[in-house]
Amino acid sequence: MNLRLLIPLTILSFCGSIIAAERYEAENAVVDENSVQKVADSKASGGFYIGMKEGKLSFKVTTNTSGFYTLWTSYSQPSDPNGKIQNLSVNGSSTGQISFPYVDTFTLIKASSKIKLTTGSNTIEITKSWGWVNIDYIQLTPYEGKPFSITESLVTPNASENTRKMYAFLKNNFQKKIISGVMTDEVMLTDGKYTPNTMETQKEVAYIINASGKTPALLGLDFMHATGKSSEGEWHHGYTKATVALAEDVFKKGGIPIFCYHWKDPNGEVETFYSKSSGNSPYTEFNLFKAFVDSNICETFNTNSNEYKAILKDIDTVASYIKILTDKGVPILWRPLHEASGKWFWWGYKGSKACKALYKLMFDRFTSHHKLNNLIWVWTSDEAGDALDWYPGDDYVDIIGRDYYYYPREANHGSLVASFEKLKDIYGVNKIITLSENGSVPHPDSLAGDGAGWSWFMPWNRDYTMDGWAHDNTADDWKSIMNNDYVLTLDKMPGWDIYDPTIVMSNRRAQQSNESVSYDRGTLSIMLGKGANAVELYNLNGTRIKILNRNDLTSGNYQFRMDAIAKGMYLVRITKTATKDITVKPIMIK
Repeated sequence: MNLRLLIPLTILSFCGSIIAAERYEAENAVVDENSVQKVADSKASGGFYIGMKEGKLSFKVTTNTSGFYTLWTSYSQPSDPNGKIQNLSVNGSSTGQISFPYVDTFTLIKASSKIKLTTGSNTIEITKSWGWVNIDYIQLTPYEGKPFSITESLVTPNASENTRKMYAFLKNNFQKKIISGVMTDEVMLTDGKYTPNTMETQKEVAYIINASGKTPALLGLDFMHATGKSSEGEWHHGYTKATVALAEDVFKKGGIPIFCYHWKDPNGEVETFYSKSSGNSPYTEFNLFKAFVDSNICETFNTNSNEYKAILKDIDTVASYIKILTDKGVPILWRPLHEASGKWFWWGYKGSKACKALYKLMFDRFTSHHKLNNLIWVWTSDEAGDALDWYPGDDYVDIIGRDYYYYPREANHGSLVASFEKLKDIYGVNKIITLSENGSVPHPDSLAGDGAGWSWFMPWNRDYTMDGWAHDNTADDWKSIMNNDYVLTLDKMPGWDIYDPTIVMSNRRAQQSNESVSYDRGTLSIMLGKGANAVELYNLNGTRIKILNRNDLTSGNYQFRMDAIAKGMYLVRITKTATKDITVKPIMIK
């Protein structure tokens, strides 16, 4: 790091390594003295700290070298045991949030693992979001990235072929592209027959198509009307059946269906999923603790309790709907108990131990009892210091999701790289990380430039998607986003019937085989050493472009015309049925 020295250099020691760091005092970053408080304190660096109640701090940083840096913050937060949150932006672009755990003495934390600074002057802003916090100073050190090594297999036992295909697609495209998505609202027609909408006629999707000419590749659905009070009603049955039908429609068209579950009061006393702490009315007083033998440890369920029986009934009901998709070979991304740590839903209200036990009960009931093999499990996390306390564990989760809504609400299309890197710090490098819900969609150029490799985005329905009062996503935004090469729209999806995930993976036998391929002036030449049963052409996403041959071929040289194939890099797959050998060779068509 080559930063202009403003004050004497300090030395930090983390994980046994010595890091030179530049310090910037908060009292020099005040934007509006009426919105923050400058407090004299001999324990603070420079003798002062800034009490942030409103407003923002704007730090001016000058660098001689552009690149990625790590941001540290010295702070205290003695007011809320649940922690506080502030927004972070760099050069006017939102990078995510900073979580401030409860601490009554000044403490240095990693505020953001990764921010991008340019040569010359930069502006780093900390802006009020959800809470009051005392800021002493910030520091910068060089960014040290660690590559991902995503787990190969799913947590669902004996996952179906299509489920494995979908996970492989997510894995193969992670950090290379972002999958476009949107949350639905009205899944059926108001015709009195509860006729399911198709993907294209869903109003949020139709809005995006009209604005951009492109269809999202991922569609969000909800089992919120499958259980709870009134769920036995005709309309509620119609809604839930329509979500299942819509999921099938999405998959058949090559897209990805994802379900969350706004789980209403299992006792059926009130039609809501909100807890008392949410501030919403009505709220449920369903007490998850009563489902356990000992609510202090929440390890063993009391199977005779009314609460346990009510929970199990709801789990089995949702499983029966998912089973319809299982039997049809339709995989889904499954995102239960989302936003639990916020405690505004009943499943999080009683804390992390009870919530984790509930998640594992659902997992075991779905996979062991109901034999559902079409689920890719998504856990929705925050960035707080206790995030791992809520985590069910690597054996129960395939993907880590983050629901991010900028507060106070306004349009902000930054990459959220700070939030992406925070999840990476918390959960390690073995799980896919995604933007499971959001307000404004991060702009693709910002995502690619910052290296914020979210797997997909999914803005919420209604005015979050269709240019509401806050203008989270306008028609012009959608036109720009959906037509960016970094974004996977439905027309760019491979088609699940012909997608072959092995085609985009490395094949060691290809280097050892005696086959060779070459291309010259519209002709692809293949030299077969031992003959083959199939020769096929794939693109780099695993989509089969052309079947060159499906007949038995002996050893020798074969030629195929490529006149109708677009220029670019492709993979030639040579299959030998007798020996079960598969050889993959890259080829550039010019």
